[in-house]
Amino acid sequence: MYKEDLGEMTVQQHTLKITAQQQPTVLEKLLQATRYRGFEVKGMTMFPNVDNTLLDIELSVSSDKTIDKLTVQLHKLYDVNTITVASTEQLQCHA
Repeated sequence: MYKEDLGEMTVQQHTLKITAQQQPTVLEKLLQATRYRGFEVKGMTMFPNVDNTLLDIELSVSSDKTIDKLTVQLHKLYDVNTITVASTEQLQCHA
C-alpha cells in the first residue's frame, strides 16, 4: 500500500486481484462499483483463464477511503468469485 499526503487527506493505492466469471458486463460492473465508492482506477489488466470461463483481473486503485469499503461492494457482485488485496511486499516480488 502506498500513501501520498495531499494536505490533510492521505491517498492510498491498492492492487486488487480478482477472479470473475467471464460475462459481457462483468468489467463494466467492477468499474462502476469502483467509481461509486470513490476510488480512482490507476491501472487494470485482464486475461481469460485457460478454458475461457473465468477472468483474472488486476485492478490498481487509489482513494482516501479504506479499501474495505470497495472490497465489500465488489464481493456482492454476482459474477465475482474471489478478491485479494495485494500487499506492497507481494507487488515487489512480482516486479
